[in-house]
Amino acid sequence: MAKVDEPASAGDIGRRLEANSNLVANYRTRLLDAGLIEPAGHGRVAFAIPGLHEYLRTRPPARH
Repeated sequence: MAKVDEPASAGDIGRRLEANSNLVANYRTRLLDAGLIEPAGHGRVAFAIPGLHEYLRTRPPARH
């Protein structure tokens, strides 16, 4: 999500992470419940915390 400047869909996130839809849906629910992301239109989410998007863009990529 931090790599693009617009709200992301679960399908886009799943393709980028090469993750199945169940995994993406579970993490979406967890992040919504934690208040880290929020709905941003039909099927899309955005960061809910001001500045989080910019902060994550400055961090090195996570290792898998």
